[in-house]
Amino acid sequence: MTERAGPGERAEVARRNRFWLMMSGFMLLGAVIGGTLVAIQNSPSGSLPAIWAIAITVTFVAVLGGGTWYFYRDIDEVERRDNLIAGTIAINFYAIFYPAWFFLWKGGLVREPDHEIVFVATLIVMSAVYFWKKLRP
Repeated sequence: MTERAGPGERAEVARRNRFWLMMSGFMLLGAVIGGTLVAIQNSPSGSLPAIWAIAITVTFVAVLGGGTWYFYRDIDEVERRDNLIAGTIAINFYAIFYPAWFFLWKGGLVREPDHEIVFVATLIVMSAVYFWKKLRP
């Protein structure tokens, strides 16, 4: 069974390779930004120079915005549905979690909401739902 791959199989391999190249780029960008933030935290001032803040923000918005556009242009309806469900559940998690923490803080019951924790928790929920949708039969 040494048949050559047809045009459909070759197109799928090319699509899969583009997908993983894009995901690798997103992970690399996240690692660079995370490494920069860790290095800044260890600096005596603990703050980010304005030019670095602008550069990181512009890079983040451009790469994430452009990458998202490119990603959604290249995916099929099943992948789009899985992303839509994961994003919807994540934004609902955020819409419940943050106000609950905020009002408990205003009532003096918990510490002030940590926006980094809320952001990371939302990403974890979105990733968990996405992979649950992808891996279940």
